[in-house]
Amino acid sequence: MTKIPTVSCRALYWGARLILAGIFLYAGLLKMDSPMEFAAGIAAYRILPVSMIKLLALGLPPLEIVCGLLVLFGFRLRLGLMGMMGMLGLFIGGLVTALIWKLPIDCGCLGTNSWLGSSLWSALIRDGLLLLLSLFLYRQEKRTVMNKTMAASMR
Repeated sequence: MTKIPTVSCRALYWGARLILAGIFLYAGLLKMDSPMEFAAGIAAYRILPVSMIKLLALGLPPLEIVCGLLVLFGFRLRLGLMGMMGMLGLFIGGLVTALIWKLPIDCGCLGTNSWLGSSLWSALIRDGLLLLLSLFLYRQEKRTVMNKTMAASMR
């Protein structure tokens, strides 16, 4: 079996961090700029009551920004990744529900004219890939912490 060179792993690791952080920061800032439009997008899914929609529309963007910053700067990286994985799980659940119910809506995740796609299928694929990236990063980070712990205990 061929081992992947360390340089390639580092490039993939940093590329994944930058992609995840960038998308979550962009999405959070975009939603903070127009919370009413975001609330209308959430309401279109017909899953949550109005009181929860308002709370989510105001609370989710700052959470996306905080998780993006944690992943970008590496401070509490695993916490930021867990937050991203949780949000992506919720997003995927909402998208699957909308697809099952055949709701005629756009994702609304990144605005109506996003270059990252707004159809439900493209959003589902995008979020699935982002979830895989976050799982990869979490696993790499967990492995790094375990290696450091083992090295410290051998001293």
